[in-house]
Amino acid sequence: MEASKQQNAGRIVATLFMVIALLLIINFFRTTTIQVDFATYFTPAYYMQFSLLLMPVALLNAGFLLIRGSKQANLALAIFGYMAILELFFDLVGVTSSSTPVFVVIMLLLAAGGAIYIAHTNTFSTNKLSKSGLLVSLLIGVVESLIPLFI
Repeated sequence: MEASKQQNAGRIVATLFMVIALLLIINFFRTTTIQVDFATYFTPAYYMQFSLLLMPVALLNAGFLLIRGSKQANLALAIFGYMAILELFFDLVGVTSSSTPVFVVIMLLLAAGGAIYIAHTNTFSTNKLSKSGLLVSLLIGVVESLIPLFI
């Protein structure tokens, strides 16, 4: 009986993550203008706008894995969580610059906090996050946040 309740709670949380991700993806396409000017393709600002699409896609993937009860769900949640937090942190301290709307920042922080908590506590018994998984998720978060600076 307890496993059934845990499974249902996992599905509810996964569905919530997926709804948040879809709302953020819709917001991205509603507010972003993709330019056809070839010269802008090689500027950091052009690539930074797509980080606001990459994070919700990572959350959507994590929600999908969690709803399926996949063993990779905690790793995907950690990757999303650290990616979102590091992206917002680097923006806050001035390493990168993006014009992320406040409500998107709030939604990302809430979802990232929940994702990191679930990943580290193994709340839904999918698979405990290993030290190498933690290192990989942190590395992906740093690379995703800083790669536009090197383009």
